[in-house]
Amino acid sequence: MAIYKNDLTNSEPYVNRVFVYGSLMKGFWNYKWYLEGRTSRIIPGKTYGLLYHLPEGYPALLPGNEIIHGEVMELVDKSLLNSLDMLEGYDKWSDDNLYVRETRCVWTEDGEEMLCWIYIYADESYAKENGILVPSGNWRKFMERRGD
Repeated sequence: MAIYKNDLTNSEPYVNRVFVYGSLMKGFWNYKWYLEGRTSRIIPGKTYGLLYHLPEGYPALLPGNEIIHGEVMELVDKSLLNSLDMLEGYDKWSDDNLYVRETRCVWTEDGEEMLCWIYIYADESYAKENGILVPSGNWRKFMERRGD
């Protein structure tokens, strides 16, 4: 975990990685708009949860025990994290978020454990009632099968 001097007065540590599992993965539309050219490394990774594909066209990660596949985007700076917060509908001072950003351990294919920011969908009941469970925990494969 990297903590920068100007962040020592902030109440949250500054972690320089974010784990993405949906439209922010390389090759998808939000990667192009938000992350392309702004990360130093992309590392395949996995965590645990339940993944749903929402009618709005993007995934929702919920608490659970299934393996979720995604990518670790390394060297995410504070301004980029703020942009991702806006995209994900997250405000740390609000109780009405679309996603909640938290830190979580993610494992690489080599078994290395990394602390990353991750966005968890805030409305579990909406996701379960309206979304499609992604049984493989791999949204990229799910979208390829759908032809989207």
